[in-house]
Amino acid sequence: MPSKTFYNLDKAKQEMLLQKAINEFSIHKYQDVSINKIIANANISRGSFYMYFTDKEELFEYLIDLKMQSLDSEAKKIIKSVNGNLREFFIKLFFKLTENFDDTMNIGILKNVFIFNRLREKNLENPNHKLFLAVKDYIDTTNLKDYDLEFIFTFISHNLFFAIDEYAKTNDFERIKNKYLWKLDIIFYGIFKEEEKC
Repeated sequence: MPSKTFYNLDKAKQEMLLQKAINEFSIHKYQDVSINKIIANANISRGSFYMYFTDKEELFEYLIDLKMQSLDSEAKKIIKSVNGNLREFFIKLFFKLTENFDDTMNIGILKNVFIFNRLREKNLENPNHKLFLAVKDYIDTTNLKDYDLEFIFTFISHNLFFAIDEYAKTNDFERIKNKYLWKLDIIFYGIFKEEEKC
């Protein structure tokens, strides 16, 4: 997390620094992101940067945290719009997450999230759990079997994040979308044909 000094900056300066950081992380691989370029573009000194963030890793984790807060907020709107229907929620969430993928910035940041996790050999705070906490009170459980709801949610959201990861790597929307929806149907409707009733 940034230091108190960062939070004491006026909002315009905070936004300028974060926007320049987002730009840098969207066009370069995580390893190649330059703090020097960020501070030059944000028009701040090197000393000031290190008063706000300890290093590039802390800055990137903060950017991801901001994106996750935005995702949680959007997820609440979506789950309410589908009256708690879990399948419809995951379909709409997929389309929401991929709607701006032709935007190089979104693809670049997403690719860096996966690179960052591999390089650091750690997972950031579990996005499945945070997303679940954001929407759990709005999920319609009327027709769900009596299972651990968070387990079910996590299982389904793994499919979502896997599809997003694949999309970031291939940029092949139609194939990824069809595969994702096919997997959702298997999760929700099973793999067996209905037996004919005599």
